[in-house]
Amino acid sequence: MYVNNEKWFINTKTGDFNFIMNTFGVTASTARLLINRGKLTERDIREFLYPDESMLHSQSLLRNLKEAADVIEEKLSSHLKIRVIGDYDADGIMSTYILTHAFKRLGAEADFYIPDRVKDGYGINADMIERAAEDGVDTIVTCDNGIAAVDAGEAAERLGITLIITDHHELQEELPKALVIVDPKQPEDTYPCKNICGAVVAAKLAAELLERKGLAEKGKGCIDYIEFMAIATICDVVPLDGENRTVASLGLKKLNSLYVKGIGDVSKANKGLKALVEGCKLDEITEYSIGFVIGPCLNATGRLDLADKAMRMLCAEESEKAHSLARECRELNEERKAMTIQETEKAFKQLEKAGSLDKVLVVELPECHESLAGIIAGRIKEKYMHPVFVLTKSGDIMKGSGRSITGYNMFGEMQKVSGYFLKYGGHPMAAGLSIKAEDVPAFRTEINKNCTLTEDDMKKKVMLDAAVALSAFDEKSIEEIKLFSPCGTDNPSPVFGDRNNSVIRMKRIGKNSNYLKFTMEDSRDVKFEAVCFKDAADVIEYLSYKFGQDQVDAAFAGRPNSIKLTISYVPEINEYNGGRSIQMKIQGLI
Repeated sequence: MYVNNEKWFINTKTGDFNFIMNTFGVTASTARLLINRGKLTERDIREFLYPDESMLHSQSLLRNLKEAADVIEEKLSSHLKIRVIGDYDADGIMSTYILTHAFKRLGAEADFYIPDRVKDGYGINADMIERAAEDGVDTIVTCDNGIAAVDAGEAAERLGITLIITDHHELQEELPKALVIVDPKQPEDTYPCKNICGAVVAAKLAAELLERKGLAEKGKGCIDYIEFMAIATICDVVPLDGENRTVASLGLKKLNSLYVKGIGDVSKANKGLKALVEGCKLDEITEYSIGFVIGPCLNATGRLDLADKAMRMLCAEESEKAHSLARECRELNEERKAMTIQETEKAFKQLEKAGSLDKVLVVELPECHESLAGIIAGRIKEKYMHPVFVLTKSGDIMKGSGRSITGYNMFGEMQKVSGYFLKYGGHPMAAGLSIKAEDVPAFRTEINKNCTLTEDDMKKKVMLDAAVALSAFDEKSIEEIKLFSPCGTDNPSPVFGDRNNSVIRMKRIGKNSNYLKFTMEDSRDVKFEAVCFKDAADVIEYLSYKFGQDQVDAAFAGRPNSIKLTISYVPEINEYNGGRSIQMKIQGLI
């Protein structure tokens, strides 16, 4: 059944509507959206609506970056071997590519290594340092990892390897022994945007090196890598405000112009990325395309295979090889999707069979690939709005990933029952663990015994930009909504709400008839079309439960019925058979 686990609020921030409307020539609804996002001054609004290259911060503002570049320059002049060690997610892959590509442009003897998720675990470790020493590596530069690698730092010091760490994660109590650490999260670092991803840190270092050698225009060295920075920024779910919004916006523009439309010098397009875009049949690249199409193809290599497959695709110099590797990445993602759907359905059935739900869900999927546990935990959390742990079998133990909800500090609660774990770690919203199978029942009992969440806590808080009928929008105000893209953390997609929307008719749509289309009448008695991309069977079951099966049957037949819905929605323009009309895309309904 469709689960209504949301609690809706209306954003009521105040600001000078007339100033915004008159200065920027926008509609009142756009002024409302800007005010809701805290954009009140002319400078803030201009930077938000019209980001450009001048808004990218200088790499010189990153603490220790010049020192890192000095060391690398010295190593380059001495022709010493450099190895880049990244991570197996999209940010790590993009970071690794940026640095590896820049080092090759600089004529360095450089290679890369991306950890094997199962064999190596996350980040650089002592074994990788030892292997690098055996391979004659003089210098290791990490990207998107390393800030917690204390054992690796000790191994590097012991073996005489120069270790340079570039990362963006939070600092631990003990920092690793490294010659240079570049991480904007360092307390002494005054970089204006503290939440940049690993690929942006890597690109800033690459820019410094390339600009020093005259291989990039002064102050614009990272622009060459803007599409890779954008993919990483969006996939790593960092706040899309300030410089991050600029990176994402400029990267999307380049991806659409160069990679989709072929505008500009197409010889400068990365062959592997272009092959992936073409293979995914994308005629427009948005933050959604990156987050749910391109990103998963990259991540699938690190989940079910080795992430160096994605790296080899990006490094491919021949189009045929690039397309072959891009196809393999897509196929791995399709395999990953099928496995995820299968195991998620198992999880849902397990929870439905249990009847009443624990406050903290502990779901055992012994046959599930361990790399999928986090994705499945996230899907369970989104459906039920409970904290959840998904456990998979790995040899003689259970390994798991947890995903939390606002108000439940998952890592803090795990600390209270840490005696059950063989290993664990995380933060308030996500965690990982390993545990003996026989200890799972006791863990489930104790983690729930300590939980103080209320029913109200386990509802998703949705902030609506305004309560307004769809008929209040015109084409201009809907087109202006596009200015708020790319949306994400700290810049949510605009969402509106309206009560008392009467259903005149509904029908199933989609290839598998798994979505719904409604003809409705809003609170102003204006008719409109609406589409709902939630699972049709779930929504129909919910409507039958709330209004009665006879009323649902009447709505499908286009007969008078009593169904009235309160809806959260996004207004959009539907173009069909040469005509244009305003329609509603339903986000939630009660």
